[in-house]
Amino acid sequence: TERRKFLDQLMRGICDILRSKTGLQDQANYHEFCRLLARLKVNYNLTELVSTGGYREWLELVATFTVQSFQSWKWAANGIYYLLTLWSRLVVSMPYFKGDMPTYLDDYVPQLTKAYIASCMESVQTAPDDGD
Repeated sequence: TERRKFLDQLMRGICDILRSKTGLQDQANYHEFCRLLARLKVNYNLTELVSTGGYREWLELVATFTVQSFQSWKWAANGIYYLLTLWSRLVVSMPYFKGDMPTYLDDYVPQLTKAYIASCMESVQTAPDDGD
């Protein structure tokens, strides 16, 4: 179907951007790219995402990008909300997943959680002392 073809092309394009990092040095582009990732799950269900040919690579690249964003929280702060939104929607949709293919979320979500907690701890440690 046209919807599936569009999703395949979109996910391939996202993978190309994540591999090359094209445009992601600009904060505005970075922010909009994070918004695109979050909107992807709004428009497509987990079954549709998993059934695309490049899903596993897409998931791995997005997970790596997310961890790098958490580690660069000072620079990527505006995009982190959208990345958290994407991952929360992926996880919340698990009970509704209809398919025989693995989602691989169990492989990535624990490391993303650890990376997010570590970035939060780092942000607290580097926060200026307000004198209280």
